[in-house]
Amino acid sequence: MRTVRSLVPILLASIAALPSAAQVERPEQLTYPPLPEFDVPSPTRVELDNGMVVILLEDHELPLVDAVARIRTGSRLEPADRVGLASLTGSVMRTGGTESMSGDEIDDFLENRAASVETGIGTDAGTAAMSSLVQDLPEVLDVFADVLRHPVFAQDRIEVAKAQARTAIARQNDNPQGILFRELGQVIYGQDSPYARDATYATLAAIGREDMLAWHERFYHPENVILGLVGDFDTDAMVALVREVFGDWQRGTEAPEAAATWREQPAPGVYFVDKSDVTQSNIALGHLGIRRDAPDYYAVQVLNELFSGGFASRLVSVVRTRKGLAYAVSGSVGSDWDHPGITQLWMSTKVETTGAGIEALREEARRLTTEPPTEEEVAKAKQRILSSFVFNSDSTREILGQQLTYEYYGYPLDWLDRYAAGIRGVSVEEVRRAAAERIHPDDLSIVVVGPEEGMDRPLSDFGPVTAVDVSIPPPPAAPLEVTEASLAAGSERMTAVLDAMGGAEAVAAVDTVVQRGVLSAQTPQGPMQATVESLVAYPDRFRQTMVLPFGTLITVVDGESGFRSGPGGTEELSGEALEDSRKARGRNLFVLLRRYLDGDVRAVATGEGDVVLQGGNDGVRLSPEAGTGLPGTLTYQGNDFAGTPGEVRISFSDWREDAGLLLPFAASATFEGEPLWDLAVDEMEVGAELPAGAFDRPAE
Repeated sequence: MRTVRSLVPILLASIAALPSAAQVERPEQLTYPPLPEFDVPSPTRVELDNGMVVILLEDHELPLVDAVARIRTGSRLEPADRVGLASLTGSVMRTGGTESMSGDEIDDFLENRAASVETGIGTDAGTAAMSSLVQDLPEVLDVFADVLRHPVFAQDRIEVAKAQARTAIARQNDNPQGILFRELGQVIYGQDSPYARDATYATLAAIGREDMLAWHERFYHPENVILGLVGDFDTDAMVALVREVFGDWQRGTEAPEAAATWREQPAPGVYFVDKSDVTQSNIALGHLGIRRDAPDYYAVQVLNELFSGGFASRLVSVVRTRKGLAYAVSGSVGSDWDHPGITQLWMSTKVETTGAGIEALREEARRLTTEPPTEEEVAKAKQRILSSFVFNSDSTREILGQQLTYEYYGYPLDWLDRYAAGIRGVSVEEVRRAAAERIHPDDLSIVVVGPEEGMDRPLSDFGPVTAVDVSIPPPPAAPLEVTEASLAAGSERMTAVLDAMGGAEAVAAVDTVVQRGVLSAQTPQGPMQATVESLVAYPDRFRQTMVLPFGTLITVVDGESGFRSGPGGTEELSGEALEDSRKARGRNLFVLLRRYLDGDVRAVATGEGDVVLQGGNDGVRLSPEAGTGLPGTLTYQGNDFAGTPGEVRISFSDWREDAGLLLPFAASATFEGEPLWDLAVDEMEVGAELPAGAFDRPAE
């Protein structure tokens, strides 16, 4: 058998045998010998008595052993009200430790042996991976099995994973191409399809440790696991070791089959996401694709190659090179292992050529049938696929991964060998038939992400336009029992807080507050310090001036409008930015107290001695300071400096008397328990007359 490594000298010899350029007059006169045949090493397949499948492939080049497990599970099986459960479970299985070792102990154990163990769960499969030196294999394999079989899902690691997931949600609209393909999936599969769902703050909040334990109990059984091992071992000895480690794992319940939950009928039309902070339009056209076991799969692969496989392909040569509409453009009939993929054509183009770009993509889709693939196109596409075929299996790790995939999805284990033969056997007529039957220009849904202003044509020229709202719903408020008793107790607690500060009458007389001090913040760019002046005019006017190392930043909220002015100019605050600024100013301690006294918010007592000030869709928890009764902390759902949502807690200290009131001259904030900022107030004026024009826009 010819191994992958033995191909290297053969390929080099083939290259050396090529005719030199001096022997021919034109490039097309060059001739090439056929590529040598090669055999992919065949792994050994063993099934344990408990149903666990083990696939082994020896590779004695280095003293290493890698293991990869596929588990029959996936996010497509999670309930709709707990989207994100599978991903969290896959992450915390490893980080949360086991019944015998904490996550930190596992970290130390692996680090001392230059080994690794990782776990995860994707859309249609769970994974667990391990790497170890040969001499440490028995010990590391024991830990690997322990993680698979006995995870405890430590609560502190769950909170870390949830915080990371919330960060991902907050950032999900940053990348226009990320928005494009997310929304394309929802349009093609349907918003309720598990292949198009995304976690939200609400679904994350609903997930608890008991859900992860139940998920593990449901899916993690030996008959649902396919374990692959590759490396420097003797196959018989490795099988014996695997039996020793996993043989006593008891069978459970087989994983259920995934339901065919996707939209069968196409949804043509235009789906537009208005993203005004970019200068390009990102465009995708698509409809449902095929499975990889479709009878014309090989013809489709050749079609994809000639359509968009390189610089000489149709899409690139026409849309990019000849028409100059895009730097990157692509299109293919999408396929997946056990459910249909997405057929899609996509590009990014200038806003001014949005319509031209859409028309160019549609025209190329139609041209596949009006000008069907030629014999030359098909021949070159087949040659490109076959020429690169060897690189699909240029390592034993890749070969093992492929075998695991075929086993997992129920494909023949020699599927890779069949692939090359299948490509060679594709005829021109089969490719033309695939082009006519698999790409339907009239059924293509069109998704556009970009600014609305400046397009060369109205999007309605291409069909009915649906505006897509990609705003991120805020985290749900913590459940709070509101009763006559809790409202009465809340009123009593607020009276005590106001009395501690100097009395309700004194607080009610506060219409303006001016603060000047120094803010020390933990930003994404590192620690930063700024001098700050804040002007508050009750009920809804606020101005903050921050002198930063790179310039002065002024933020003004004046009722229903606002702006931000800095070194780059002045911009209006609107949408989420304005709403976030208004909420932030409404959480100012004095504003909150005035809103309570004016009846704009109500106070609801909690069982912990705190009080929640509720107004509109916002809530702030006020915790009185033990002993003094002064406001100790304010806790609410806010954002860090990167815009990530989470719990913000502000603590007040250094109380001083002024104008008959006790005022806090120091405050510090944490975000999800980590330091966010500290404020030291140098000067505070209560009831001061604010300068004229304090809330006006700066002169241009």
